[in-house]
Amino acid sequence: MVVTPVVLLALLAGIGFVAMWGYEQATKVIPPQGLTPCIFKDVGESLDPDEVYVRVQNGGESSGMARLTATYLRAKGFRVLGYGNYSSQVEQTLVIGNSADDPEVLLVAGFFDDAVTRGDGRVDHVVDVILTTKTVQSKEPAMSIAVAGRVCLPNRTPPSETAPTPSETPTATPTTTPTDTPTTTATPTPTPSKK
Repeated sequence: MVVTPVVLLALLAGIGFVAMWGYEQATKVIPPQGLTPCIFKDVGESLDPDEVYVRVQNGGESSGMARLTATYLRAKGFRVLGYGNYSSQVEQTLVIGNSADDPEVLLVAGFFDDAVTRGDGRVDHVVDVILTTKTVQSKEPAMSIAVAGRVCLPNRTPPSETAPTPSETPTATPTTTPTDTPTTTATPTPTPSKK
């Protein structure tokens, strides 16, 4: 019978197609969870710090470097998302973004005398600054970088517009709790009247 081999070949072809499709889907690059891909924005002829989102990490031995550098970059107009410690020590100041020659990476790198730029293909285009013990801030950094056309930048709401900042010291709220023991009230004793 001819029908059986034809059916078997059709089944094998279908299984082969599904296997190839499954392999392609399994090996497809998926953005890390929690990252929103960048959006293309027309920023005019130059990119300014207020369009660039930065995280600062301390890869050196001096404590407080990340906090001080975050304050420095915030004062220059960058949108600093946070700061902390890097997982290991580094020998050179690193500025890492989607690509080593992206305008946001080059703009941030210009604020450090010894910075080396790197790209890791991140989809959100946030820039990481990894500090060393000897990181030197530029005395007169360029406050913008020339761009031609649109720039892919993080799709974020500025931190000041997302939610109110919680106060550092909680305010005390008075609470009342019922007592289990009854209170006694004094009843006046009659005083004898003089007649």
